[in-house]
Amino acid sequence: MGFWDWTKQFFSLGQDTIYVDQSALQQSTKLNIEKFGIIMAINFIASTISKCEFKTFLNGKEIKGDEYYLWNIEPNVNESSSQFLQKLISRLLFFGEVLVIDINGQLLVADSFNQVEYAVVENYFTDVVVKTMSFNKSFKMSEVMYFKLNDTNIRQLLVNLINGYEELNDMAMGKYKRSGGRKGIVKLNKPATGNEEFQKKVDDLFNKQFKTYFEAENAVIHLYNGMEYDEQGGESVKKSVSEINDIQSITKEAFDRISQAFRMPPALLRGDIADIGKITDNYLTFCIDPIVMIIGEEATRKRYGKQAFIKGSYLKVDTTCIKHIDIFSISEAFDKLIASAGYSVDELRIKVGDTPLNTPWSRKHWITKNYQDVNTVEGGETVE
Repeated sequence: MGFWDWTKQFFSLGQDTIYVDQSALQQSTKLNIEKFGIIMAINFIASTISKCEFKTFLNGKEIKGDEYYLWNIEPNVNESSSQFLQKLISRLLFFGEVLVIDINGQLLVADSFNQVEYAVVENYFTDVVVKTMSFNKSFKMSEVMYFKLNDTNIRQLLVNLINGYEELNDMAMGKYKRSGGRKGIVKLNKPATGNEEFQKKVDDLFNKQFKTYFEAENAVIHLYNGMEYDEQGGESVKKSVSEINDIQSITKEAFDRISQAFRMPPALLRGDIADIGKITDNYLTFCIDPIVMIIGEEATRKRYGKQAFIKGSYLKVDTTCIKHIDIFSISEAFDKLIASAGYSVDELRIKVGDTPLNTPWSRKHWITKNYQDVNTVEGGETVE
């Protein structure tokens, strides 16, 4: 199933073509701003999560082994980690669920599957298809990673949103075309009744010549004897500006509702840059963190298991890689984190995207003499 097939199936439109037009004025097409906004929002979220680092821990220590390479570099022979994660997140957000299977050490996102659910025993999956390959076997829940969104109402919300804004967009575009079009009055000084030759000329004038005249940038038209044409205008420009504002208002409203459905700040989807720092923090907290938590929990319980987790082995999705960091703007905070023993030099160098020094002193944690036990007095005596 291709990307546009997902879209058609998801929105249940029952039509053969999905239009995402760059032009707002094309005959026999629709604006479909809401569909464009939903696709843009999902791509935005998927691209964001693909920037995260999937950290792997073994017995409480962070390591970079096979599992790390699988999630961060090459999950399978045909996809990079970015491509894999964008597909995973896109399907998760479109359908509310996504299945990932492990075939000979390769992670693959299923394009389609069926799930058989039970109450007290583990579910299993059948009819699993990945691209052109169908697997003629059943997969137990313990053998796969099955990601499911907690919010089951988002899908219905988006379907209802589309049905509502579809009509509003059609009305706005229709009003725009009518207000911006050319209009005129043709006066016939003699009726065409009973004169077949004159009737043919009238039909040709209205069906062909006037159509060519209106569509051409520069044109003249020949009027037959007994005809007068009077161009009507004056208010079309003012009206068309008003109708454009209507379309813009509908577009903004649709984008706001889409953003709320995905828990995104509306300003981020619209491209507003005012207070971008606060907007980004809000986006990471309410939109990205819940999704990566679902991924981290499912990957940990299926790839590691209970006993390994208890011993300190797990997978963690690090979202600190998402935001661009200017090292000069955080130099004071950098110093404070080292001075308080919060991080080592190498750990902070990795955070800002630099190469660790890998020396004994850069891996150590340091603390200044300004920090001391609260029970210690100035003379070095300890208060019991």
